[in-house]
Amino acid sequence: MPLNKEIFYVSNLLSILRIILLIPLSYLMLYAFETQNNLIIILVLCMYFSDLLDGYLARKLKQVSEFGKIIDPLADKISVIVIAIILVYLGRLPLWFVTIVVARDVLILLFGIYLNRKYNLTLMSNFPGKIAVFSIGLILLLTIINSLYLTGVIKILYFISFALISYSSYLYYNRIMESLRLRDGVEKKN
Repeated sequence: MPLNKEIFYVSNLLSILRIILLIPLSYLMLYAFETQNNLIIILVLCMYFSDLLDGYLARKLKQVSEFGKIIDPLADKISVIVIAIILVYLGRLPLWFVTIVVARDVLILLFGIYLNRKYNLTLMSNFPGKIAVFSIGLILLLTIINSLYLTGVIKILYFISFALISYSSYLYYNRIMESLRLRDGVEKKN
């Protein structure tokens, strides 16, 4: 299937929409955080549900595509990084946490590009990775909600997220190494 047709799959359009929604979301967070907090929360929830929906629709409509395997996680990473950096800028999220999240996403992106270009290999995200992204998203959402009652919960979630990020990164590294070993084994047989 040509790439230009894959772009118009419903699931891929939802991923693209997630990236586009960052424009009004970023503006509201930077310039109207206190007055438009409810709208910001609604936009973040829309982005989250579109993420859930795009994967479901891709499978349901049999529209799983190479473009979708790239744009969906890319939209997630861009969204998390942009929202997290804005929250650091606003003084609502600790820099150490955002540094870990951004470093993880950048490394996964770079390894993904390397594997795709050098070996034509695209790794899907793993379940612990999805849980890690969910925990990061939950921290971002609870930080945006900005309630004193949630402060303790958010602090606990930092450490849970850190553990999930570490574990999923370890699994991702093992999958990269296993994929390369399998690929090398196939190439040696040929």
